[in-house]
Amino acid sequence: MYALGVSDRATVGATPDPPVGCHHSQRGKRALRGQGRGSKHRAIAMSAPERLPRDFYLVTAANFVFFLNFASFFLLPVHLHELGASAQTIGYVMGTAGFAGIVVLPFLGVLLDRVDRRRFVIWGGVVMALASFAYLAVPAMSPAIYLLRVVQGLAFTAAFVTASTLAAELAPLPMRGRALGLFGISTLLTHALAPAIGEVIAHRFGFSALFAFAGTLGCGSVALALVVQAPRKVPARVAAAANGRSLRHEPVLWLGAATMAACGMGFGTVLTFVPTFVHVVGIERVAPFFLSYSLAAIAVRIGFGGLSDRIGRRPVLFPAMAVLALAIAALGAVGSVTGLIAVGLCFGAGQGMVYPTANALMVDLSHAGNLGRVQTLFSGSFSTGVAVSSFVFGGIIERFGYPLAFGAAAGCVGVGMLLLWLAPARDAAAVEDVIAEAERDEPQLA
Repeated sequence: MYALGVSDRATVGATPDPPVGCHHSQRGKRALRGQGRGSKHRAIAMSAPERLPRDFYLVTAANFVFFLNFASFFLLPVHLHELGASAQTIGYVMGTAGFAGIVVLPFLGVLLDRVDRRRFVIWGGVVMALASFAYLAVPAMSPAIYLLRVVQGLAFTAAFVTASTLAAELAPLPMRGRALGLFGISTLLTHALAPAIGEVIAHRFGFSALFAFAGTLGCGSVALALVVQAPRKVPARVAAAANGRSLRHEPVLWLGAATMAACGMGFGTVLTFVPTFVHVVGIERVAPFFLSYSLAAIAVRIGFGGLSDRIGRRPVLFPAMAVLALAIAALGAVGSVTGLIAVGLCFGAGQGMVYPTANALMVDLSHAGNLGRVQTLFSGSFSTGVAVSSFVFGGIIERFGYPLAFGAAAGCVGVGMLLLWLAPARDAAAVEDVIAEAERDEPQLA
């Protein structure tokens, strides 16, 4: 089995009515226990195709509308620039949201494994909508903008981490990588649509109209989340047993989290500073970049979304991260719309495979009692990288310029590749032993 590749657990549990999360079937695991690893993979390859449940699509739709709100604020740096903010100040404002979300992640991870997860999606959308409307009352650069970014960071973290956890929980095991890729498309579409629509609204009617538009979208996400039926919770005794066998000390999980933090540094630098970079080099609109990036990411997820389910996570992650790093480094040399589109396509192809594949990797190493915390660790590590990049690279841009900053951001992704390579091969198999032990002890807890 590949180190950090498809866990053997991902080949079992494909029963018609699996228990919680559709990815912890005791019957399926016991049926295949004792078989060789190759036979397990053949069994899953020969099994009948599964369908994604209705609630998976509802969660995905709610996430799509929520992210239309969130991605509208990709244009906030342009608004701040018009208000007279420097690149460093813009970085601080944008990074504030990320750090606010990081603060609540430890508490959120525990709560997600104990209470109705749907509540966080609903209230996250409500708060995000209210914060968007509140920008209408802040016409100038002031401390109130930092406060609103804190509120947005808290709402975004609660809603997105919960929605992605629900998506992972609802995804059948044999198509986890593809399902998470499809869920991610709901995010990527907004990266193309929201800035393009937002630029038109901002140019014609001003940023006040854009903020009102974003607030309305937040309300729409709440309406969709209200009709989602979350999977039934893990029985308390089983969850307690699983929690007692926490994976928090597993090197693979933490190296995976560090890898995502490094990728978040590269990704965050691009998303935060591309809107101002295009104006500096004389390109009027940033929409061509977001459109090409999003379309490329969607295309690779549709075409290759299930590749890591077949050949393993690492063989997909390494080349995808290399493409991502090259695209970020090349961005500093862009001087035309054509070049911006070309780099956007490469950036999207890399990021489009990195995020869902790494997410599937982390979920592979989770169990019924800690899925919420593992998803929180994954999202939190990436968000940490994004937030840190906003603070660090704004100052680098002011002192040394955009090309050096983008080159350094690409180097962060390279560090992530090194961390992934360092992940020990034995830990994925060790997780199987931990889960098997928990299963053997379950009858004693009933």
